[in-house]
Amino acid sequence: MSSQARPGDPTGEDQRDERAVLLHVVESQPTTLRLSDLLRDLSDPEDFAERDRIERAVRELVKGGLLFKSDGAVLPTRSALYAYELLDA
Repeated sequence: MSSQARPGDPTGEDQRDERAVLLHVVESQPTTLRLSDLLRDLSDPEDFAERDRIERAVRELVKGGLLFKSDGAVLPTRSALYAYELLDA
């Protein structure tokens, strides 16, 4: 199983977006980011497709238990912080 995205592969693009969102949220700690902050920081607010990619990445990371979302705030879970510590070599 390869972790490299193939050009034009939607799954690879989704994983790239999820990785970017997760890293941005974890590395922004202890600052609490809102979804609007992520959209502004990681996409062009005027481009629907880019906003949709970031929102989809947040949804998938929440489903995967790596992010917690409440009232617009997006926070890393303890599991995400622990995994980041382990993998940050």
